[in-house]
Amino acid sequence: MTGEQAMRELIGSWLAAEEVPEPPGARPGVDEDGGGTLPVPPATGAEVAESARRLALRGFDGSPAEVPAALSALAEALVIDEHPSAAYWTTAERADAVRWVALLVHRFGEDGVQELVAELSR
Repeated sequence: MTGEQAMRELIGSWLAAEEVPEPPGARPGVDEDGGGTLPVPPATGAEVAESARRLALRGFDGSPAEVPAALSALAEALVIDEHPSAAYWTTAERADAVRWVALLVHRFGEDGVQELVAELSR
């Protein structure tokens, strides 16, 4: 098992411990309107990536560092997969959004995610 697979299983176990069973035929992480559970309006992956990029790079004087794969998996599972429009993004949009959200989490932790949610909700 790779580190990324282990991280995904750990995150999945956390989420499973808090989830209410879905009705038969429901898609995981999707509400009745077809969106994820993150409390933000619909947006393209490019819009989410741009917001995350701008927040992640504020006050930064260099080139973005690579973030650990486990952190990318965390950003994908807890932020990207929960966005109400994520199912409609292209593979490239999704990868770009994961990259910038992971860097945002790396630099600012949960505060960065909260700032992203606030920005996307405007």
